Amino acid sequence: MKQKVVIVLVIATVLIFAIGYAVATPIGGAKVLLLDENKKPLTQYGKVYYTIWTFDEKGNIKILQSGSLEKKFLLSDNTIKISSTTLDKARDIAKRIHSKTAFIGLDIWVEKDEKVYTLPPESFEAALDKSTLPKNIELKVNLKEARVTNIDQIRENGINIKEKGKITPLLSGQWFEWRTIEEESYSNVKIPVLIIHNNVWSDVFGTVDIAVETQKYWGPDVTVAFGDQISKKINFDPSSITVKVLGRSITDYYAAGDDITVPKTQFWGYVWIKGTVHYIYQKEYSCYTGLGCFETGNERYFAKIDRFTVDRVSGNVKHVESGSTLGKPQYNFPEEWMNKSKGINGTINNPVSISEFYGHIYAGTDGHSFGVGIPVGAILKGLSGGALPDWFDALTIGFSTGDYSSYVMLGHLKNKGPKSQVTFYAMESKYKVRIPIHHWYGTTYDDVNVPIGLYVEVDSAD
Repeated sequence: MKQKVVIVLVIATVLIFAIGYAVATPIGGAKVLLLDENKKPLTQYGKVYYTIWTFDEKGNIKILQSGSLEKKFLLSDNTIKISSTTLDKARDIAKRIHSKTAFIGLDIWVEKDEKVYTLPPESFEAALDKSTLPKNIELKVNLKEARVTNIDQIRENGINIKEKGKITPLLSGQWFEWRTIEEESYSNVKIPVLIIHNNVWSDVFGTVDIAVETQKYWGPDVTVAFGDQISKKINFDPSSITVKVLGRSITDYYAAGDDITVPKTQFWGYVWIKGTVHYIYQKEYSCYTGLGCFETGNERYFAKIDRFTVDRVSGNVKHVESGSTLGKPQYNFPEEWMNKSKGINGTINNPVSISEFYGHIYAGTDGHSFGVGIPVGAILKGLSGGALPDWFDALTIGFSTGDYSSYVMLGHLKNKGPKSQVTFYAMESKYKVRIPIHHWYGTTYDDVNVPIGLYVEVDSAD
């Protein structure tokens, strides 16, 4: 009899674990494990709210899933389970826009000690092909990066609006959300990828190729600026405006590039590619059942490239319309936010590789997987006709392959004479940008000064 009881208990235990594993393992979906930087479950700090989203065919934000997590008895319950059905919505969008991967965004809030910690957005990429096993993502967040809002202040503001004393919000019916206030996209825009400022009495040649030698797809990263009432700020302040680079908005086997000679009498020239640029401006709201939603003061701006203008397809390679123009770019990263890299001397007809600048700028960091920073913020600010804040032109967008060992943009520069030697300087941003660093074991983040453009200044030799 005792043996039968033991067998029944064993079978029951196995069934419980099997059912639990099935529930916790979404077939073809994803599991996102939420941890702090020391691998402590995020739900040990307090209740966690989250929203999963992507970009739709027009580049607008589309919500896929929302929910909350909290510690229950001995279990931390710090894993977001995303079903295959949910991921399929993002995969279907990616297929329609001809992207090789699907962009998945993630917003996280932590409610702790009557305060809300709003974290900068996170992201990951989903393959278009389903897998029996779920995609497992271990997401480490730093609560020091969060914007902290006092719940009592939001609640008090809400009660005052709804006649103080007559309505009391239900904390059990609380949630948080980001709402799009304004957005705009612009098609077939010339995006500078190599800018040459020639200050010497010598012709300067430059060429750029954007692609990867092996069969890897690449694409433009999404950049977000995040902070308290940043739409009202006039100057860019890195201490109050957090700039972070997310994953790639689109990916494919793209190729692009051109060359240019900037004569000694011309001073400026640039190589460009064509694409659709897009900005999104959002405000954060704290919401309560029976009371409504109220602004917290937190805001964010996205700058991104939705798609490239493809002029031909050769096999599986899509060639992006490219060209070169003499003269100063109409939209450019502001010079007050640039620093010169270490100079590289160039004698007549001796090529200086673009990859040499990566080594100087990213010395001591793993930032090279970001590549260069394209001045999409400056382009959007110029095209918006004053709709964007003055500091927006400080934002850049990188190109990446999702592989730490590959550069997307290569090429070289040449001093064509008559000066026997000149010095080439690349430009980097004065402020730090939080960028994803791709390793063989996964993706981490690092704060680096990203190269701009690639913006190259040519001066007389030292």
